[in-house]
Amino acid sequence: MFLASATFLVLRYRWDATTRGDPGYTTEIASLCTFAIGALAQLGELLVATVITIAMVALLRSKKILHRATELLSARDMEMLIRFLVITGIVLPLLPDDPVASLVKLSKLFEVLRPRDVWRMVVLISGVAFVGYALMRLGAGRSSQLIAGMLGGLVSSTATAVAYSRAARGLAESRDYETLVVASVAVSFVRTAIVLLFVSPELLGTLYVPLGAMFGVGLALTLARHAPIGQTVEAHQYGNPLGLRVAVSFAGFYALVLLTVEAAREHFAEAGLYLLSAIAALPGASAATLSLARLHADAGLSEAVAERAITVVAITTTLAKVGLLIAFGDRPFVRRVAPSLIAVAAVGALALWRI
Repeated sequence: MFLASATFLVLRYRWDATTRGDPGYTTEIASLCTFAIGALAQLGELLVATVITIAMVALLRSKKILHRATELLSARDMEMLIRFLVITGIVLPLLPDDPVASLVKLSKLFEVLRPRDVWRMVVLISGVAFVGYALMRLGAGRSSQLIAGMLGGLVSSTATAVAYSRAARGLAESRDYETLVVASVAVSFVRTAIVLLFVSPELLGTLYVPLGAMFGVGLALTLARHAPIGQTVEAHQYGNPLGLRVAVSFAGFYALVLLTVEAAREHFAEAGLYLLSAIAALPGASAATLSLARLHADAGLSEAVAERAITVVAITTTLAKVGLLIAFGDRPFVRRVAPSLIAVAAVGALALWRI
């Protein structure tokens, strides 16, 4: 039956190729998948067969949307996406999941560092950022700076703060840019929650209080200045977060932060751990948050200490945005936006006191 079906498909495809310039092969692949689904069901692999069926039907039904996505994402974006998926799909299973200390003769400190875990974190952070990036390229956020700012926070709240602080320099009316910056900072806490959900979901049991409070206050302050996007706003062109240079840089920084925080846990009191977590959060919250979550999941860092340290990271990275406003924006813009960010950080500090 398979040979008969395959022969028919080959003849059909050959006829299409000679009569049309670009025949495509969606129908042929779907037919082969249908045969495979039947074989899987007969073998008792009902879950796999069901998943493939649902995925195939969804893809076939979404052909127009997918074609539109390939038109809006540039050829370079698609190339970077495919390259990232190939490297992840091939390299990740080959990377050792054993601690580095057991692979080579290094100190006990390196037991917390596992090559496969490092790349998993890269995939997680890059995937979340790419969702925001792809939605932007597909046109989301064009009619509302609230949505545009939130998507910017998914990609990089640091890049959003820098870009729109620069864009607002010298403008008498900069409410649109203010909204974009505050919205991106607010949604960065949602991004942190997503990361924790995948890495250490039990930490969310308490951390949803400070993260939710900071997000809620940030969202309220965003809505207070929200207005339809005016003619002065220029959408910031974010770089593709799946770039290999970005991924390798994050992997190196994550590994460094993980080792540093583990060293602080072993040789210093809790205050030293919090201080190093705050310092590591200055460039961005992702590496520090992931390091603390992994140490809690794998290396015995207590839940209470991890929760307080991650809250310190959220507070510090918010205050770091104020420093970015001062460095890249003008004084009127800083006076209007900085109080909102300080208020968000203050809510986090109050929640930290309650943990």
